[in-house]
Amino acid sequence: MVENAQSMTLLFLVVVSLCIASPVSAIVQEITYRGSVTAMDPLTLTLTIRAESQYGCNYTGGQPSCGFMPIAPVQVVGAVPDEGLFNTFHNGDLVTATILGGTGGQWAGIALVVLPPGSSTYVATDIYGDPKTIPVTLGGDYKVDYSTLPDCSSCSGSVCKALSAHVVVRSGETIVQEQSLNNGQSTRYSGRNDGSSISVLYLSGEAPGDSCPGATPVTGMQPISNFVIHVTPPVGGFSGPRETVQQGPVGEGAEKPNGTAVPEKTQAGWFFLSPAAAVGVLAMLRWACGKNR
Repeated sequence: MVENAQSMTLLFLVVVSLCIASPVSAIVQEITYRGSVTAMDPLTLTLTIRAESQYGCNYTGGQPSCGFMPIAPVQVVGAVPDEGLFNTFHNGDLVTATILGGTGGQWAGIALVVLPPGSSTYVATDIYGDPKTIPVTLGGDYKVDYSTLPDCSSCSGSVCKALSAHVVVRSGETIVQEQSLNNGQSTRYSGRNDGSSISVLYLSGEAPGDSCPGATPVTGMQPISNFVIHVTPPVGGFSGPRETVQQGPVGEGAEKPNGTAVPEKTQAGWFFLSPAAAVGVLAMLRWACGKNR
């Protein structure tokens, strides 16, 4: 009798904790590939690549060692961030791209990449989608970073729609352009006198929900923003660095390019036990304990 009562109390506490516990997130696949474009369909707004390597990190020793690892070729199809992409990309183009949810999902970011002469490190000339999902540096030694301002009246779960994006453009380590952009606005820099330029168009975005005043941190989808970035190379084209690191399998000297972000896992989903379900569970437990008396 005492044991049954103790068991009931323990189970009751477990059920109640499930009712009031914070949501538990489920991982949604976010995979970064390098490969070539094999198909584009403007009608369905999808792009397919033949992926031949996959990006990953080894955190041995507490410091990430990141790079692309060869994989068995696989066809990956996804919805494009913006239909303007079909005017820039062509079949056979080499790309680095991050997809959400695996094949059939959405491309969070797609970059057209080239390998400068004498280099073993790819650089991006064009990015559609979120540049933070592309672990490749921009050509011309340009860098783009941004932060978004949330619309706290339009939130869902862990993300809010963004009112604007604060964009910072660097040439090397020097800030050359800094501007807040609303949806559809752009900025351009061409002040290096080497024929190069960079343009950044902000289409739309999201911001973390916990950045709103008084918001409670919630685990869930990470915010994704949508940009179009284009780099015009300097006169003579893109040049490769004098010393480069071979991007081989993770853990074999591969490094994350400077100025890029390690793609984060996207999280989604909720888990909770409703009060009604909790009552049902308790009723079943009480019935089962009564049979054992």
